[in-house]
Amino acid sequence: MRDLLGDVWLQASIGLVLLGLASSSMLLVGLGVLVFGAGGLARIGAWLSLDRVHYTRTMPERRAFVGETIFMRLRLTNAKRFPVPWIEMRDSLPEAMPADVATHPSGQPGLVLIQRSTALDAREQIEWPVTLRAETRGFFRVGPARLRSGDLFGLFDRQVTVREESSIVVYPRTYTLPDLGLTAARPFGEQPGGHHIYEDPVRVIGVRDYVPGDPLKRVDWNATARTGRIQSRLYEPSRSQSVVVALNITTMEHTWQGYDPIVLERGVVVAASIARAAFEEHSAIGLVANGSFPDADRPIRIGSGRRPDQLVRVLEALAMIAPFTTASLSDELERPGHALPAGATVVVVAALMSEGLAASLWRLRSQGHAVHIVKTSPWEWGDDAAGLPVTEIEPAMLILEAAEARARTDGDSLFARTVRIT
Repeated sequence: MRDLLGDVWLQASIGLVLLGLASSSMLLVGLGVLVFGAGGLARIGAWLSLDRVHYTRTMPERRAFVGETIFMRLRLTNAKRFPVPWIEMRDSLPEAMPADVATHPSGQPGLVLIQRSTALDAREQIEWPVTLRAETRGFFRVGPARLRSGDLFGLFDRQVTVREESSIVVYPRTYTLPDLGLTAARPFGEQPGGHHIYEDPVRVIGVRDYVPGDPLKRVDWNATARTGRIQSRLYEPSRSQSVVVALNITTMEHTWQGYDPIVLERGVVVAASIARAAFEEHSAIGLVANGSFPDADRPIRIGSGRRPDQLVRVLEALAMIAPFTTASLSDELERPGHALPAGATVVVVAALMSEGLAASLWRLRSQGHAVHIVKTSPWEWGDDAAGLPVTEIEPAMLILEAAEARARTDGDSLFARTVRIT
């Protein structure tokens, strides 16, 4: 009877009425009218079931570091004056971000489904809290969602896709430079008392008498009041005010060999840590990597700067790093029209060192750039990088990665208990 009413109710009702008239059977005519009326009311109820029903997804924060959580609230609102007898909601969540609620396979790679079924009274609103745990860096999408409802008897249903999607950026984990085995103070060649190519305006080492031509922002008014003579601040000389982090995404000598996921993640973490340390030291920071942004052909390149959101831009770019390269790092460093800032320190984070990359770094040194290499792999490099300053951080990273693995295991156990309780 459900199939009869749900699929061909109109044809069935007309057929019953015609058959009843032909056979002079009022019972069949009445049954046909009943089927027509019930089916019509059910069809109208199904059509109106999702009218003025709104689904929203709110997230106070859409950015997090690895190990942090994202709180999300799912809300269904019925703005009609009559109830919705039943409604089913399905939303898509990133599989890489475990939730504290039960999920189901979605059939789409990288996504799982959260499903809720309920009824809504007139002008009622229902909310479900969901917490996502950021286990890996990346750019993740939440949604789209699908709403399904129908008539009171379940004969007809209606589906609506809520195409509004939310994005979540998970920044890579960062460590302090001492944790990486690097000295905390100027680890990449900024020498106090070096050549007065640049002065760092955030490192004041004293005052001197005012010299015509000094800008007013250089005048130290407190010292002027004490001495009775106009005094100008004296800044510590620095070989470089800009730190450009250059990440070599390549982890295998040949592309057909694939990539090493552990070494790749290590490189991203180290690059993020160096950028963060440089930014906190009030240096201008930039980023160059031989990859591309998701769904875009443009290479990953963030111009050096000191804007308040500069570190956020660099970390977001690093969060989107994929194992696929667009060119060699040497090509990206010497790309025409994208010259590095004069006197910038170039910190190369690399698992492999090719002859071409080494040659590019020597050319950068000849142009006045300070160059430092941070080696993230245990592999032998040969003589390609001979003469260039290299810091090996693989031993320190093994300790940090082991501690992170233990913390993740403990977190998985706690999260699993939370899901069972929920």
